[in-house]
This record gives sequence, C-alpha cells and structure tokens, in this order.
Amino acid sequence: MKTNINLELFKRYAPKRKLEIIESLTKEELLAITPKTVARMVKEAGEGKKGSPNKYLRIRLGLRKGNNWNSTLEGVGVHSKKLYVSLYIQMDSTDTENTEYYSTFFSGERYRGTCQESDRYGNPNYHYFFYDDEDRANCIKSILLEYVYTKYADKLNPKND
Repeated sequence: MKTNINLELFKRYAPKRKLEIIESLTKEELLAITPKTVARMVKEAGEGKKGSPNKYLRIRLGLRKGNNWNSTLEGVGVHSKKLYVSLYIQMDSTDTENTEYYSTFFSGERYRGTCQESDRYGNPNYHYFFYDDEDRANCIKSILLEYVYTKYADKLNPKND
C-alpha cells in the first residue's frame, strides 16, 4: 500500500512510529511530498526570531544527505513566504553555501546547480553539482527525520532524573 507522507506525518502517532514510517518510504513516496507539508514542518520545528514568520530547519550533521560527490543539503527554510533549501558545496580551493528555491530544486528529474568563483586573475570558474531523483529523495528523508527528531526531542530522548 502506498503511504501518503503528507497525511501520515501529522497524524497522532508515537514519534518512534513516525520514524518507522519515514524509514520505510520508497523513493516515489518521498518525492510525493508537497511544498506545503515541508513549509509546515519548518514552521513547527524550525528556528527563528520569536513572532517572525521566517524560520529555518537546520539538519544535524549525522542526518545530512547530498549527492555523494561535492554537496550536501544543510537545511530548509521559509523566508518571506518562500520555501528554499540551503546547500553546502565543496569546490577546488574553497567551500561555499548556496540557496535555491525549493520548487526549483525539486522540480524535474534532475537538478543542476552552479557556483562561480574567481581564480587569482579574476577569471570566473564555474563549479557544477547535480542531484538526481535518488539524491533528492535522500534529502527529503533527512528533512523528515530532522523534523521528527527536533519536534519530539523530549519524547525520543527522555531525561533520566
């Protein structure tokens, strides 16, 4: 049976059950997540100034996924009602962070991003990074896991008093 994560994620399940559901999702089920669902997750579990609609959900190091080559997804945020992803890109002599609109990153079958740096003579050098469906499904999985771990931290890691 196909699981609709857009509905299952917000049902009243125990946090451990939600983690089991996320781990059992297929690539197609992960890619079926809607931007509305991701925006809701960011608003519920993300960080930001109190009272501000701008939130950012930073993915912890152990959960970050990328393209297994030169970039990883660092987090997802909402700023001015626009959903975006934050990517870490490793280049030849330096590393950088790049942001991309969520709808652009997750549209189509393959995402091709580019970053520009200058060499010592001021000539532009372009660096490319690619995400196929498998890479993007892993990124969505890491966003979902971070949401559950952040929102239900007190229930997943009870304090021993």
